[in-house]
Amino acid sequence: MPDETVLVVTNRLDATSDPVIEELARRRVRVVRFDTGDFPTASRLAATLTGRGWAGALAVGDHIVDLAEVRSVWWRRPGEFRMPDGWPEDARAFAASEARSGLLGVLSSLPALWVNHPSKNAAANYKPHQLAEAARCGLDVPRTVITNDPTHAREFIGLDRVVYKALGGGVERSDGTRATVPTTLVAAEQVDASVSGTATLFQEHVVKAFEVRLTVIGNRLFPVAIHAGSEAARLDWRTDYPSLRYEAITLPPAVEAGVRRLMDAFGLFFGAVDFAVTPDGEWKFFEVNANGQWHWLTRHVDMPMVDAMADALEKGTVQ
Repeated sequence: MPDETVLVVTNRLDATSDPVIEELARRRVRVVRFDTGDFPTASRLAATLTGRGWAGALAVGDHIVDLAEVRSVWWRRPGEFRMPDGWPEDARAFAASEARSGLLGVLSSLPALWVNHPSKNAAANYKPHQLAEAARCGLDVPRTVITNDPTHAREFIGLDRVVYKALGGGVERSDGTRATVPTTLVAAEQVDASVSGTATLFQEHVVKAFEVRLTVIGNRLFPVAIHAGSEAARLDWRTDYPSLRYEAITLPPAVEAGVRRLMDAFGLFFGAVDFAVTPDGEWKFFEVNANGQWHWLTRHVDMPMVDAMADALEKGTVQ
């Protein structure tokens, strides 16, 4: 019998997966890194349907992955499929669509531990859905509207200022980088007809004592306070990383219970959950990123996140 395999599906430049792969290798766990961008030009799939599901192999470089021996799959940041050069554009588009349905269809059917299953990620990535689910799970969500009606937006804002946030994770540029929109303060008089051009999210401006990035890996929770050191970071800490200070903290029991309900509601094993904590100690839920970044936090706080992820992938069960 071949060794059971941990399959890490991600691109070559994903630094978050590197320390986990190294830790698994140190434990002598068979781990194979696979980028969907290498299919079909540099990898091969040979799968046959049986009464127990798909059997066969995925060839990745010098590694042969027996589909029946995949213990766990970490679905990190896979690249886009790369079709053979020289094909007509229509043929390339068709081939990419077939690759997505075929390869991902086979892999997603494997009865392994998924961190997270792509279908679960997709459902959780709709911010309006997660905000509604978070509220139902007992988490405190700031007042929010989603609209393309400028009048509705102005009525919501009133005499205050609110924040505008992008609903998605940005768009990919031609060079492969992502263009994102930072959180922005908005007054009613700034709302114009451009709002009518698409769905737009406006949210109550929360006064923050600090923010929290909570990394959830199975049953293990790692909350880290993020203290902003500049005005820009106080509005959106992603805009000024050098000013940030980090601190390991403890979750209030009610918040922990709400997060666990939320993770169960979406069927997520992993999540990066963002909160703001007000000067009065209220925890305001912002979002859960089903495939968010977390490893940079381990350079600032002593938390065994790498070990927790390696433990889960090695054992193939919820930790």
